[in-house]
Amino acid sequence: MTEKKVLKAEGVGELVGAVTALLGYMPSQSLVIAPLTGTRATSAMRVDLPTDAEVYPAMVAQVMGLTCRVQGVTGFAAVVYTDGTDSEHEGLAATLLSAASFIGLDVATVAFVTPTTWGEYFEGAARPLDTLPALPGPDLVRDGDQTSGASLPVVDEALRVRIFNAPLPHPESVDACALFEDVLTWDVEALDAEKVAVLTGLVSLPIFRDVALAQWATTEGQGRETLAAQKAFLNGAPIADEVGGVTLGQGSRPEVTRLQGALAVCRIAAAHAPTEESAAALLTVCGWLSWALGSSTHASFYIDLARTADPTLSMADLMAELVAQGMLPEWVFTR
Repeated sequence: MTEKKVLKAEGVGELVGAVTALLGYMPSQSLVIAPLTGTRATSAMRVDLPTDAEVYPAMVAQVMGLTCRVQGVTGFAAVVYTDGTDSEHEGLAATLLSAASFIGLDVATVAFVTPTTWGEYFEGAARPLDTLPALPGPDLVRDGDQTSGASLPVVDEALRVRIFNAPLPHPESVDACALFEDVLTWDVEALDAEKVAVLTGLVSLPIFRDVALAQWATTEGQGRETLAAQKAFLNGAPIADEVGGVTLGQGSRPEVTRLQGALAVCRIAAAHAPTEESAAALLTVCGWLSWALGSSTHASFYIDLARTADPTLSMADLMAELVAQGMLPEWVFTR
């Protein structure tokens, strides 16, 4: 699911553009659903197009289940983006329409976009692609598809060496929550190697990793509460749901800029990590932050790298399971 945006559209062509803008990029081989409350849509979700028609019912059931979890949903607009022909996915469109009718959701459109045509399923002939109304500007639709940006930066060998050689204080001597909050202000073009080294050392420890995730998704105050709860847990105290639930995607919708800022730093830290174990920890953090932002495709990229770097990392296995099952944070369904 994507972050909230509000757009206006008239007609199927503009609706296709609006759905693309809600997603934030032009996807490939994808089904995109924009849940509607009345005539209003503020976000969109994307899934890969299946290659086997036999899985249409199960896929549509999952997508409709996610759609129905959106607060106040009354219907949806769907767009199939395919590298092939529109006819290849008529069965998927028919299954969507049948499911919507069964569960009582209104359907604004089930449209398609191919390399040469666009149109609406079961509503007239396909039209040339150059007749599709222009997409919104680059501030709403970035270049690339769903895989763009799922990468690690090029390694700066000098930075890597400085991080490797940086002195590491004992974790208990560091104000971890102050550091995690400070991360959000770092200039990714001029990172302090010693601070990155301390960050790397902290998130390599599960207790501090979970604090960082909770804090970046909420506030520094919540981070401190989480740290206290984690330490109490080590002494046998239970962790309250409102504290531990954040890492499972429970709670209020996070500020996107906090998650994005943390991800920008952690991607660089992961690329320059001194050991495979610390790289895996940071990659898992990148995967969680991507998942929290609603991008399971990017999350899968980072988690796969993490599991390769350290096959014993249980948090990476948990994230891989969440993504494989199509689970999303609860906050993506709130408005």
